[in-house]
Amino acid sequence: MLSFIKLIPEKLSRVTSGRKLIKEIDGLRFMAILPVLIQHMAERFERNTTINFTTPLSENGVAFWASRGFLGVYLFFVISGFILALPFASSRLNNTKKVKLGDYYWRRVTRLEPPYIFWITIFFLVFIFYGQKNFVEYLPHYLANLTYTHGLIYKEWSPINPPTWTLEIEIQFYILAPFLTYLFFSIKNKTFRRVLNLFIILGLMVAQQYLKFYQNPTNLSILGHLHYFLIGFMLADIYLCDWSTKIKKQTIYDFTAVLALGTLIYTFSWEYNFANRILVVALLFTFFYSVFKSNYVNRFVSNKWIMAIGGMCYTIYLIHLPLAELVVVFTKNIHITNYYSVNLLVQLLIFLPIVLALSALFFLLFEKPFMNKDWSKSLFINFSKYANFLVPFKYVLGRKAK
Repeated sequence: MLSFIKLIPEKLSRVTSGRKLIKEIDGLRFMAILPVLIQHMAERFERNTTINFTTPLSENGVAFWASRGFLGVYLFFVISGFILALPFASSRLNNTKKVKLGDYYWRRVTRLEPPYIFWITIFFLVFIFYGQKNFVEYLPHYLANLTYTHGLIYKEWSPINPPTWTLEIEIQFYILAPFLTYLFFSIKNKTFRRVLNLFIILGLMVAQQYLKFYQNPTNLSILGHLHYFLIGFMLADIYLCDWSTKIKKQTIYDFTAVLALGTLIYTFSWEYNFANRILVVALLFTFFYSVFKSNYVNRFVSNKWIMAIGGMCYTIYLIHLPLAELVVVFTKNIHITNYYSVNLLVQLLIFLPIVLALSALFFLLFEKPFMNKDWSKSLFINFSKYANFLVPFKYVLGRKAK
């Protein structure tokens, strides 16, 4: 049994299509998905419980920290900027293999679409039949979800699976990424390239502030979030040019990583004050930079179990909110004292193991197979083998019928 448990992280490891696995990135994905899970479960619990808490939620410190899960979305945006920039930047800065645009876009389709289409379809059917909704009325929402255009068309989150608004922004960035990397990484002078990146980030934020792109509906598009992805570009630049051989780790960066993350969670404001938004960008960069350079925080994010959970975050992200809605139906009446923190902890101790266990299963079934860039060829080969295997039975059944 123990040996089986030890094998779990290996079984859940991602397929990287031959590219170097950057351990910190999967660990950072864990850091991004965990607060999202906590916030969404906390919200469902708060809406459904009848407990009269000792402290109003508006004054409760634990409720405040639990509500900060949206920061995980920004972590994901920075990660995407980093990951998508790397091959293009490496090609231009280090003269590695050139990335073919056709292969790049096809890889995005074959990697992301199968699990996405599967789960959106499942949740649409559940939404219609369990929620007793009108099929014809909500079919356009489903089609908009499938084409990543729900935010653009309806100017609001999808009623079928609300968190998919961030995936629509990710897709918009996937389309733009090759052209943006060409703009940045065609510049050979490292200092000028990074200063230009910084000025574009600041320029975007000024434009967003003046035009209020941080509000809906533009907040549901890349217009409100492009600067987060460009932080990832800056980190990719540093990773390729400054850390190409070995990253020198220092304990001081453990303190800056924890301090940056804690300050980020505490200071972010929905009022979108410009100074606050600048601080958020600076803290995001500091946190990511420090994670790579730290000792103990780096060991934490590079732990095989943390990496395994982070590696399956796409499946977790797709299914966690409907699961939270389902779980709270059965757990909303659990009442242990009148302390919010105690009851939320109980809810999370029930919800998190369920969502992680089911995500692991569904990751292996519906996501990991599509990480292999040649999965479509393998599917054809396996189908051919299956067809050939059935030939003798067809022959026997044919003779028997005669």
